[in-house]
Amino acid sequence: MRFLFSVWNKEEVLPLARLAANLGAEIWASSGTARTFMEEGIPTHSIELLTGFSELLGGRVKTLHPAIFAGILARSPDELPSTAPIWDVVVVELYPFEREKEEWIELIDIGGVTLLRAAAKNFRRTWAVAGPSHYREAIHLLERYQGVPPLEIRYRFAAETFALTAAYDAKIARGFIAQPTQAEPLRYGENPHQQAFFLGDFPRILNGKLLSYNNLLDISIGQGIIQGWTKPACVILKHTQPCGAALAETPLLAYQRALSADPSAAYGGVVVCNFQIEKEWAQHTKGHFIDVLAAPAFHEEAVEWLAQHKQTTLVELPVREPATWEVRSALGGLLWQEAHLGDETDPELRWAARLLRALYSNAIVITANGQLLGTASGETSRIEAVRLAIERAKKHPIPPESLLLVSDGFFPFPDSIELIHKAGIRRVAVPRGGKRQSEIEALARKYDICLTFLEYRHFRH
Repeated sequence: MRFLFSVWNKEEVLPLARLAANLGAEIWASSGTARTFMEEGIPTHSIELLTGFSELLGGRVKTLHPAIFAGILARSPDELPSTAPIWDVVVVELYPFEREKEEWIELIDIGGVTLLRAAAKNFRRTWAVAGPSHYREAIHLLERYQGVPPLEIRYRFAAETFALTAAYDAKIARGFIAQPTQAEPLRYGENPHQQAFFLGDFPRILNGKLLSYNNLLDISIGQGIIQGWTKPACVILKHTQPCGAALAETPLLAYQRALSADPSAAYGGVVVCNFQIEKEWAQHTKGHFIDVLAAPAFHEEAVEWLAQHKQTTLVELPVREPATWEVRSALGGLLWQEAHLGDETDPELRWAARLLRALYSNAIVITANGQLLGTASGETSRIEAVRLAIERAKKHPIPPESLLLVSDGFFPFPDSIELIHKAGIRRVAVPRGGKRQSEIEALARKYDICLTFLEYRHFRH
């Protein structure tokens, strides 16, 4: 059994190194770690015996050498000469990167991250132990198995290693982003006293003022709703929430139906469309204060007319593929998850669900013929969300039997179906789930309500 150590804090790793030595393991280490181990009476070989150098560039290059990495990545000893060492266990603690330090760039670990990733990749043969948070368990496992633990444990350590290196890289990325010169400055953040920046492909502004943090959020949410439709689609957003939206046969009708959903809320909103803006279309926005108008293209005459008659920022939507990952901050770190790309198969449900997942849970959407008529967002009670959305939909002179009510989560109690029945709504779509699903299905049949189950849940927090 052969160990390779390269750690920042030598004292913390000593119990693990002593146990490895007591088990008869051959121990190798980077020069600084090797010196400490030898001083503590732990027989250790320095990797400079393999690489031919102690440290290059003031310590910036120590482990980056084929003789080191071949022994980590080799699938079996047969792949290397008999004199080349094969590492069974790789123990690394990364430099403690801190953006606040004056020489913060020098605290970006290169070799350590590479050692860990190589060992984790080759988990079928090599055990990656990623820093102090894993030392105690590693000691326990060594004592239990009197050597390297089995494959399923090495697989878990590999997964945790990649999670650690990903978080480490994210921390470095935040350090770079903290330098405003490397990101596009915005007008302000969520509030005027907050400074904000955007790192990415900034959308083209055809006319108007610099975009704010909130503008970019609204545009992004709006684009997620309207992209991919062959029919004209228009959505109006306030505070990232759709307050008006419609699919229609013409661009003008899509805008007019979106605006009529809630003209009061639409005042000062962000309008996002999936069609080119023409002058005639633009003229129909007279009287509607639009903060930002975003579309894939603008006719030159439309830009001229809007610049003369409205104080609206015109933004050309960038062509972009749906994001693979979603990232947000939490507890001083980063949360990331696979992007919510699950679209319903039925077009009517797909449109309602696109609107639904732009709202905050608990959320309800009520539509009719592609027009948004009522929403509830961020309610802590599902029944209250249903009640609020129905009250908003009642403002429109549309027969309730023509409405479609869609919920982002299942109904935990029959009360929502009771309320929907009293409102005269006959079509409902919800995700599956809940202890009372069979009871709710029976109640829907009793009231002759068409209850459809969505393919996906559409929570947003």
